[in-house]
Amino acid sequence: MNRSLTDPLAWLSELERLEGDVFVASPSGRSARMFGGEAAARALAAAQGTVSADRAVHVAQASYLRPGNPSVPLWLRVARLRDGRAFSQRRVDVEQEGRLIFTAMFSFHAGSGAFEHGDRMPVVPAPEELGGVEGWTEAAAVWPQWLLGDPSVELRPVPAGADQAGTRALWYRAAGPVPDDPAIHACRWLYASDLTLVASIRLPHERGSRKTWLMTSLNHTVWFHRPFGVDEWHLVVQRSSRACDGRGLASGKVFTRGGELVSSLAQEGLASPIPSVYKQ
Repeated sequence: MNRSLTDPLAWLSELERLEGDVFVASPSGRSARMFGGEAAARALAAAQGTVSADRAVHVAQASYLRPGNPSVPLWLRVARLRDGRAFSQRRVDVEQEGRLIFTAMFSFHAGSGAFEHGDRMPVVPAPEELGGVEGWTEAAAVWPQWLLGDPSVELRPVPAGADQAGTRALWYRAAGPVPDDPAIHACRWLYASDLTLVASIRLPHERGSRKTWLMTSLNHTVWFHRPFGVDEWHLVVQRSSRACDGRGLASGKVFTRGGELVSSLAQEGLASPIPSVYKQ
Protein backbone atom coordinates (compact mmCIF):
# COMPACT_ATOMS: atom_id res chain seq x y z
CA MET A 1 0.00 0.00 0.00
CA ASN A 2 1.01 3.61 -0.45
CA ARG A 3 3.35 4.85 2.28
CA SER A 4 2.59 8.58 1.99
CA LEU A 5 1.43 10.42 5.08
CA THR A 6 -1.30 12.68 3.67
CA ASP A 7 -4.89 11.46 3.87
CA PRO A 8 -7.69 13.64 2.43
CA LEU A 9 -10.22 11.90 4.70
CA ALA A 10 -8.10 11.76 7.85
CA TRP A 11 -10.89 13.38 9.86
CA LEU A 12 -12.98 10.20 9.53
CA SER A 13 -10.71 8.41 12.00
CA GLU A 14 -10.22 11.33 14.39
CA LEU A 15 -12.17 10.12 17.42
CA GLU A 16 -11.84 11.05 21.07
CA ARG A 17 -12.12 8.11 23.41
CA LEU A 18 -14.12 8.73 26.54
CA GLU A 19 -14.80 6.30 29.38
CA GLY A 20 -14.85 2.64 28.35
CA ASP A 21 -15.76 2.00 24.72
CA VAL A 22 -17.50 5.31 24.07
CA PHE A 23 -16.08 7.66 21.43
CA VAL A 24 -17.02 11.14 20.24
CA ALA A 25 -16.36 12.58 16.78
CA SER A 26 -16.36 16.27 15.95
CA PRO A 27 -18.91 17.41 13.33
CA SER A 28 -17.63 17.49 9.77
CA GLY A 29 -19.78 20.46 8.71
CA ARG A 30 -19.45 19.31 5.09
CA SER A 31 -23.06 19.66 3.85
CA ALA A 32 -26.64 20.29 4.88
CA ARG A 33 -27.23 16.58 5.48
CA MET A 34 -24.74 14.01 6.66
CA PHE A 35 -23.50 11.57 4.05
CA GLY A 36 -24.22 8.00 5.15
CA GLY A 37 -20.71 6.83 4.37
CA GLU A 38 -19.39 9.23 7.01
CA ALA A 39 -21.34 7.56 9.83
CA ALA A 40 -20.31 4.11 8.57
CA ALA A 41 -16.61 4.94 8.35
CA ARG A 42 -16.54 6.55 11.78
CA ALA A 43 -18.37 3.59 13.28
CA LEU A 44 -15.76 1.24 11.82
CA ALA A 45 -12.95 3.40 13.19
CA ALA A 46 -14.52 3.17 16.67
CA ALA A 47 -14.88 -0.62 16.39
CA GLN A 48 -11.27 -0.95 15.23
CA GLY A 49 -10.21 0.86 18.40
CA THR A 50 -11.46 -2.10 20.47
CA VAL A 51 -10.02 -4.98 18.40
CA SER A 52 -6.46 -6.35 18.36
CA ALA A 53 -4.34 -5.34 15.38
CA ASP A 54 -4.03 -8.91 14.06
CA ARG A 55 -7.74 -8.93 13.06
CA ALA A 56 -9.07 -7.17 9.98
CA VAL A 57 -12.68 -6.33 9.27
CA HIS A 58 -14.27 -8.77 6.83
CA VAL A 59 -17.90 -7.63 6.89
CA ALA A 60 -19.86 -4.51 7.86
CA GLN A 61 -23.65 -4.63 8.14
CA ALA A 62 -25.22 -1.21 8.64
CA SER A 63 -28.69 0.28 9.07
CA TYR A 64 -29.44 3.96 8.48
CA LEU A 65 -32.11 4.91 11.02
CA ARG A 66 -32.37 8.72 10.87
CA PRO A 67 -30.78 11.55 8.87
CA GLY A 68 -27.56 12.80 10.43
CA ASN A 69 -26.66 16.43 11.05
CA PRO A 70 -23.08 17.30 9.97
CA SER A 71 -23.06 20.25 12.39
CA VAL A 72 -23.56 18.11 15.51
CA PRO A 73 -20.97 15.82 17.21
CA LEU A 74 -21.36 12.05 16.93
CA TRP A 75 -21.40 9.76 19.96
CA LEU A 76 -20.27 6.24 19.14
CA ARG A 77 -20.92 3.43 21.61
CA VAL A 78 -19.15 0.11 20.96
CA ALA A 79 -20.48 -3.17 22.33
CA ARG A 80 -17.99 -6.06 22.47
CA LEU A 81 -20.15 -9.00 21.44
CA ARG A 82 -17.49 -11.68 21.07
CA ASP A 83 -13.73 -12.27 21.04
CA GLY A 84 -12.90 -15.78 19.92
CA ARG A 85 -9.71 -17.46 18.73
CA ALA A 86 -10.10 -16.13 15.17
CA PHE A 87 -13.10 -13.77 15.13
CA SER A 88 -14.24 -10.65 16.96
CA GLN A 89 -17.69 -9.08 16.64
CA ARG A 90 -18.67 -5.53 17.54
CA ARG A 91 -21.87 -3.51 17.43
CA VAL A 92 -21.58 0.27 17.12
CA ASP A 93 -24.48 2.63 17.81
CA VAL A 94 -24.10 6.21 16.57
CA GLU A 95 -26.10 8.92 18.30
CA GLN A 96 -26.67 12.63 17.88
CA GLU A 97 -28.39 14.73 20.54
CA GLY A 98 -29.55 11.58 22.31
CA ARG A 99 -31.14 10.04 19.20
CA LEU A 100 -29.88 6.86 17.52
CA ILE A 101 -29.19 7.64 13.85
CA PHE A 102 -27.09 4.67 12.73
CA THR A 103 -26.16 1.20 13.90
CA ALA A 104 -23.76 -1.37 12.48
CA MET A 105 -22.37 -4.83 13.12
CA PHE A 106 -18.72 -5.48 12.31
CA SER A 107 -16.89 -8.80 12.24
CA PHE A 108 -13.09 -9.07 12.31
CA HIS A 109 -11.05 -12.13 11.33
CA ALA A 110 -7.46 -13.11 12.04
CA GLY A 111 -7.27 -14.86 8.64
CA SER A 112 -6.38 -18.41 7.66
CA GLY A 113 -5.32 -20.50 4.69
CA ALA A 114 -7.80 -22.31 2.41
CA PHE A 115 -8.87 -22.59 -1.23
CA GLU A 116 -9.40 -19.45 -3.31
CA HIS A 117 -11.41 -18.30 -6.33
CA GLY A 118 -12.97 -15.07 -7.57
CA ASP A 119 -15.09 -13.59 -10.34
CA ARG A 120 -13.29 -12.10 -13.31
CA MET A 121 -13.18 -8.37 -13.84
CA PRO A 122 -15.01 -7.21 -16.98
CA VAL A 123 -12.95 -5.79 -19.82
CA VAL A 124 -13.26 -1.99 -19.66
CA PRO A 125 -11.14 1.00 -20.71
CA ALA A 126 -8.34 1.99 -18.35
CA PRO A 127 -8.98 5.03 -16.12
CA GLU A 128 -6.43 7.08 -18.08
CA GLU A 129 -8.63 6.66 -21.18
CA LEU A 130 -11.72 8.10 -19.48
CA GLY A 131 -12.83 11.52 -18.29
CA GLY A 132 -14.06 12.51 -14.85
CA VAL A 133 -17.58 12.55 -13.51
CA GLU A 134 -18.29 15.99 -15.03
CA GLY A 135 -20.96 15.64 -17.72
CA TRP A 136 -22.24 12.41 -16.18
CA THR A 137 -24.25 13.98 -13.37
CA GLU A 138 -27.69 15.57 -13.54
CA ALA A 139 -27.71 16.19 -17.30
CA ALA A 140 -27.58 12.46 -17.97
CA ALA A 141 -29.41 11.40 -14.78
CA VAL A 142 -26.64 8.90 -14.02
CA TRP A 143 -24.53 10.11 -11.11
CA PRO A 144 -25.74 12.56 -8.42
CA GLN A 145 -24.68 16.19 -8.80
CA TRP A 146 -23.17 16.37 -5.32
CA LEU A 147 -20.35 14.04 -6.36
CA LEU A 148 -18.78 17.02 -8.12
CA GLY A 149 -18.37 18.74 -4.77
CA ASP A 150 -16.38 15.98 -3.04
CA PRO A 151 -12.67 16.78 -3.50
CA SER A 152 -11.59 13.66 -1.62
CA VAL A 153 -12.43 11.16 -4.40
CA GLU A 154 -11.66 10.70 -8.09
CA LEU A 155 -14.25 8.96 -10.28
CA ARG A 156 -13.94 7.87 -13.93
CA PRO A 157 -17.29 6.50 -15.21
CA VAL A 158 -17.19 3.76 -17.85
CA PRO A 159 -19.62 4.34 -20.78
CA ALA A 160 -22.56 1.96 -20.39
CA GLY A 161 -24.52 -0.04 -22.92
CA ALA A 162 -28.24 -0.85 -22.82
CA ASP A 163 -28.85 -2.79 -19.62
CA GLN A 164 -32.26 -3.17 -18.00
CA ALA A 165 -30.66 -3.97 -14.65
CA GLY A 166 -28.88 -0.63 -14.57
CA THR A 167 -25.37 -2.10 -14.58
CA ARG A 168 -22.74 0.61 -14.40
CA ALA A 169 -19.00 0.59 -13.84
CA LEU A 170 -16.62 3.29 -12.72
CA TRP A 171 -13.04 3.61 -11.63
CA TYR A 172 -12.50 5.02 -8.15
CA ARG A 173 -9.57 6.13 -6.01
CA ALA A 174 -8.96 8.50 -3.11
CA ALA A 175 -7.87 11.90 -4.40
CA GLY A 176 -4.79 11.96 -2.18
CA PRO A 177 -2.41 9.40 -0.68
CA VAL A 178 -3.52 7.42 2.37
CA PRO A 179 -1.23 6.18 5.18
CA ASP A 180 0.03 2.63 4.89
CA ASP A 181 -2.43 1.14 7.38
CA PRO A 182 -4.99 -1.47 6.19
CA ALA A 183 -7.42 -0.38 8.92
CA ILE A 184 -7.45 3.18 7.58
CA HIS A 185 -7.91 1.98 4.00
CA ALA A 186 -10.88 -0.13 5.13
CA CYS A 187 -12.51 2.95 6.70
CA ARG A 188 -11.95 4.98 3.55
CA TRP A 189 -13.51 2.26 1.38
CA LEU A 190 -16.54 1.97 3.66
CA TYR A 191 -17.01 5.72 3.22
CA ALA A 192 -16.72 5.49 -0.57
CA SER A 193 -18.92 2.39 -0.88
CA ASP A 194 -21.98 4.56 -0.21
CA LEU A 195 -21.23 7.07 -2.98
CA THR A 196 -22.94 5.60 -6.05
CA LEU A 197 -24.34 2.13 -5.35
CA VAL A 198 -27.93 3.10 -4.51
CA ALA A 199 -28.20 5.12 -7.74
CA SER A 200 -28.17 1.84 -9.69
CA ILE A 201 -31.72 1.16 -8.52
CA ARG A 202 -33.32 4.12 -10.30
CA LEU A 203 -31.34 3.98 -13.54
CA PRO A 204 -33.55 1.46 -15.42
CA HIS A 205 -36.53 3.78 -14.84
CA GLU A 206 -34.99 7.11 -15.87
CA ARG A 207 -34.79 7.37 -19.61
CA GLY A 208 -34.98 11.14 -19.80
CA SER A 209 -32.32 13.79 -19.33
CA ARG A 210 -33.25 14.52 -15.69
CA LYS A 211 -33.22 12.55 -12.47
CA THR A 212 -36.80 11.92 -11.31
CA TRP A 213 -36.29 9.65 -8.30
CA LEU A 214 -34.54 10.32 -5.01
CA MET A 215 -32.87 7.26 -3.47
CA THR A 216 -32.33 7.03 0.29
CA SER A 217 -30.09 4.32 1.76
CA LEU A 218 -31.87 1.98 4.19
CA ASN A 219 -29.20 -0.64 4.88
CA HIS A 220 -25.77 -1.47 3.58
CA THR A 221 -23.48 -4.50 3.70
CA VAL A 222 -19.83 -4.54 2.64
CA TRP A 223 -17.62 -7.62 2.53
CA PHE A 224 -13.86 -7.04 2.64
CA HIS A 225 -12.32 -10.08 0.92
CA ARG A 226 -8.77 -8.80 1.06
CA PRO A 227 -7.05 -5.51 2.02
CA PHE A 228 -6.49 -3.10 -0.87
CA GLY A 229 -5.24 0.45 -1.33
CA VAL A 230 -8.02 3.00 -1.86
CA ASP A 231 -5.49 5.52 -3.18
CA GLU A 232 -4.93 3.22 -6.17
CA TRP A 233 -7.43 2.83 -9.01
CA HIS A 234 -10.00 0.08 -8.57
CA LEU A 235 -13.08 -0.75 -10.63
CA VAL A 236 -16.56 -0.72 -9.07
CA VAL A 237 -19.21 -2.69 -11.02
CA GLN A 238 -22.75 -2.23 -9.74
CA ARG A 239 -26.28 -3.23 -10.73
CA SER A 240 -29.82 -3.54 -9.39
CA SER A 241 -31.47 -6.95 -9.40
CA ARG A 242 -34.89 -5.96 -8.04
CA ALA A 243 -37.15 -3.00 -7.22
CA CYS A 244 -40.68 -3.21 -5.78
CA ASP A 245 -42.90 -1.78 -3.01
CA GLY A 246 -40.95 1.48 -3.08
CA ARG A 247 -37.64 -0.21 -2.33
CA GLY A 248 -34.82 -1.53 -4.47
CA LEU A 249 -31.71 -3.66 -4.08
CA ALA A 250 -28.33 -2.92 -5.60
CA SER A 251 -25.15 -5.00 -5.50
CA GLY A 252 -21.58 -4.32 -6.46
CA LYS A 253 -18.15 -5.86 -6.98
CA VAL A 254 -14.81 -4.15 -6.54
CA PHE A 255 -11.72 -5.17 -8.48
CA THR A 256 -8.11 -4.06 -8.27
CA ARG A 257 -6.53 -2.80 -11.45
CA GLY A 258 -4.94 -6.22 -11.78
CA GLY A 259 -8.36 -7.89 -11.84
CA GLU A 260 -8.61 -9.29 -8.30
CA LEU A 261 -12.02 -9.17 -6.62
CA VAL A 262 -11.34 -7.55 -3.23
CA SER A 263 -14.76 -6.40 -1.99
CA SER A 264 -18.47 -7.09 -2.56
CA LEU A 265 -21.38 -4.95 -1.43
CA ALA A 266 -25.16 -4.77 -1.33
CA GLN A 267 -27.48 -1.91 -0.49
CA GLU A 268 -31.23 -1.44 -0.17
CA GLY A 269 -32.70 1.95 -0.98
CA LEU A 270 -36.03 3.76 -0.65
CA ALA A 271 -37.35 5.47 -3.79
CA SER A 272 -39.19 8.80 -3.50
CA PRO A 273 -40.40 10.98 -6.42
CA ILE A 274 -38.48 14.23 -6.64
CA PRO A 275 -40.88 17.20 -6.36
CA SER A 276 -41.28 19.00 -9.67
CA VAL A 277 -39.83 22.19 -8.21
CA TYR A 278 -36.44 20.41 -7.95
CA LYS A 279 -36.51 19.18 -11.55
CA GLN A 280 -36.28 22.58 -13.15
